[in-house]
Amino acid sequence: MSLTNQQIARKLRDHATEIARGGGNLYRVRAFRSAAMAVLAMPEEVADVVATGGVRELERVPGIGKSLADTIARYFVGRVVSGDAAGVLAGVA
Repeated sequence: MSLTNQQIARKLRDHATEIARGGGNLYRVRAFRSAAMAVLAMPEEVADVVATGGVRELERVPGIGKSLADTIARYFVGRVVSGDAAGVLAGVA
């Protein structure tokens, strides 16, 4: 079972909260929260985007840059991934 956009957004918001509680960089907190909103606004599931266009396709989504695209892809590592996404995500860990 793949993560839904809602689950990914929750993980991003949780990560933002951890950064904020730890006194981390406010820019990073905002970046994670912005990425969460971007994921929720996507018309298709992140898992489908990664499966068809690779992790780099996430970078094309406004609010998700290279670092956050890699972070989101790591959320899938350890889960059963089928098709092209397995090959794309294999090098992310």
